[in-house]
Amino acid sequence: MEWNRRSLLALAGAALVPGFPVFGAATLSVPAVDRLHLTVLIDSTTSVFGGAITRPDIRIVPPPITADYHTAFAGQWGYSLLARSSAAGAARTTLIDFGYTSAAPLNNMALLDIAPGTIDAMVLSHGHYDHFGGLDGLLASGTVRRGTPLFVGGEEAFCARIRGTAPDGSSFGAIDRAMIAKAGIDLIVSGDPRIVAGQGFTTGSIPFVSPERPRVPTGMLPGQNCERSLLDSAKRDKNFVVDDAEHELGTAFNVAGRGLVVIGSCSHRGIINTVRRAQAVSGIDKVHAIVGGFHLVPPQTRDQALETVALMQAINPDYIIPGHCSGETFIAAALAAMPDKVIRSIVGASYIFGAA
Repeated sequence: MEWNRRSLLALAGAALVPGFPVFGAATLSVPAVDRLHLTVLIDSTTSVFGGAITRPDIRIVPPPITADYHTAFAGQWGYSLLARSSAAGAARTTLIDFGYTSAAPLNNMALLDIAPGTIDAMVLSHGHYDHFGGLDGLLASGTVRRGTPLFVGGEEAFCARIRGTAPDGSSFGAIDRAMIAKAGIDLIVSGDPRIVAGQGFTTGSIPFVSPERPRVPTGMLPGQNCERSLLDSAKRDKNFVVDDAEHELGTAFNVAGRGLVVIGSCSHRGIINTVRRAQAVSGIDKVHAIVGGFHLVPPQTRDQALETVALMQAINPDYIIPGHCSGETFIAAALAAMPDKVIRSIVGASYIFGAA
């Protein structure tokens, strides 16, 4: 199929017809924050050549140049985002995902002078190693406060996983539950939307309300590192299940006077579905920014990437910050269609929304 600006706009218009999406009553009383400061801790793109950008509704601060030339920001396939928010004079820090390795997030936090002990809450978007791999190192450092809540979307996040969608794939790891318990972390496992640190919120389970139906390139092993009785009835008696990321969470903040900033760390349930869920949960229609990995690399296709661009145009966010697994096809098409909205995700960079 040949895609151009006209066909993208036509699909975007189709996405606005009655019935797409259907919103019910808000399920959470979502607080507003005066300011939201997002810092990319882990992503695959590093650069020291970005310039500061100031607009009326966003400020972009490039990564600092390290004082010691022997040190540098670590980039890797994975994702981690630090959200520092403030409301009514109270500041909160939320860590969303942990990257792939233990060393990289600790290295980057040190370069940014971010102390793990300042973290008020943590969110794990889903049970893939490139999002939870750095958690072990963080907890082993002994610097995260005991009692810090960690939000996880369901028991299946803990199941051991394999690469690929065949039962003979290689191991893709499992979350170290014993480490979480030893560190005294307050583990909150729920598919319901939850308020995070009094200022943000999770989407809870993300239903399919858009045309998106992403394929997830991993398998799950029920009963291995997870409790079968707590899994969905269709999965608990099996020994192998192709992932559908049913437990995946999005995270969002309501920036006063601007709207929602929605973070889809990997968006295996679809980034548009994630945004629609955040809107439905909060009862807030306006979307200020969409941030994170949009899962439009293979096995997703070019047509899926272009469809997502069109659906995003229909939502009409002020800004889009794609990173991690968004894919160059999506990024190039989004830049062509919405050049003033798309901002690249750079390790160590900060994106500041709301009041100065």
